[in-house]
Amino acid sequence: MEKQIKDFTDEEMLNEATRILTEGFTLYYDQQFTMGELVEYCGRIGSTDDDMLGYMQFNPEEHPDISIVSPKPDMLLGHCDLEWHSNGTVHHVVDGVWEHKEWLICLYCVDYCPDTVLSVSNNRDAFLELPEEEKQWWRGVEVQLNNNGGSIMGQYWNPPNKSDAAKTARMEKYVQAPKHEGDSRMPVVNTHPIGGQEFLYWQPPLISKAWHNGERIDIKPLQKKFDAVINRTKYIKDIVFRPGDILIMDQFYTLHRRSPILDKNRELWRVAIDYKHTIDK
Repeated sequence: MEKQIKDFTDEEMLNEATRILTEGFTLYYDQQFTMGELVEYCGRIGSTDDDMLGYMQFNPEEHPDISIVSPKPDMLLGHCDLEWHSNGTVHHVVDGVWEHKEWLICLYCVDYCPDTVLSVSNNRDAFLELPEEEKQWWRGVEVQLNNNGGSIMGQYWNPPNKSDAAKTARMEKYVQAPKHEGDSRMPVVNTHPIGGQEFLYWQPPLISKAWHNGERIDIKPLQKKFDAVINRTKYIKDIVFRPGDILIMDQFYTLHRRSPILDKNRELWRVAIDYKHTIDK
């Protein structure tokens, strides 16, 4: 059995946060966590108050900082496949400041589906390894993002039954990211607020408008250029979760996607974190 990371010293926690910044994610096996222990561990890295999601039906009352990711009814995301995305990063940059705090996502496996694959792509390395001329081209690109309902959902997604009064009441507490209008936009090349490196920001299902050097451009050719840069084997790690696996990934330096869940017993515990407690820059 691997060393239990919940027993990390303060120095080891600093090394862990630094490693996430360096590699984009960390992955450990054979870990044993209760919900309380998981929140405590993540809290040593940064705040786990997930105000982007709110306290929904998939947040256990005793541990509301955890979201249960499961295909079971009323849990987060369901059984569908998910397109490339990062969590909590729909908001635009305003005056150079990110409007959200979900810099890290922790996923801890409680039960698994042997046929479900989570893929993590390093979009920072994909950008940094481009020729300088291509980097300059991307630095001139801006996009407008909008959270279009089930847009990150793949072909297996079924929208919830709107006649469910209890679910409707819960959704009233959920704060959606504001819809961007007009020419509201953000650059696709950004600098990580903690790591300090540039990365190429891509949310393929959410791009509604695009510009290059101030001129409107078509989205489809831009998406193909994104895909050619980022969606490459050398930058992708495929993971089939087993119980006890724990993944923490940076939401600026990486993207992720998931194939459909076939075994409905699959369950992950998800915690959103920032870096503020561990790395002060």
